[in-house]
Amino acid sequence: MKIQGLQGKVNLYQETQKKTAPDFQKILLENLKEVDQKEKTAQEAIMALARGEDIDPAEVAQKISSADASMKLLLRIRNKVLEAYQEIMRMQI
Repeated sequence: MKIQGLQGKVNLYQETQKKTAPDFQKILLENLKEVDQKEKTAQEAIMALARGEDIDPAEVAQKISSADASMKLLLRIRNKVLEAYQEIMRMQI
């Protein structure tokens, strides 16, 4: 029985990993833009309500709540990344 090498399958595995592995920086930037957009949308809704435009106050409250939740989540992620960085810096080599 002849044993065949795995080189072809390893290359296929590496190509699959490259295609499916998400880029952390890209994901982070996309989510930052999303949080920023929610903040801007909430700010616009507040300004529209302040100008007396016909806008539902419940909708404004929902947009503010959504923006607030997104910002809190972003801050939690930031704190976790910062804690991880500080822990790595404390490691002795």
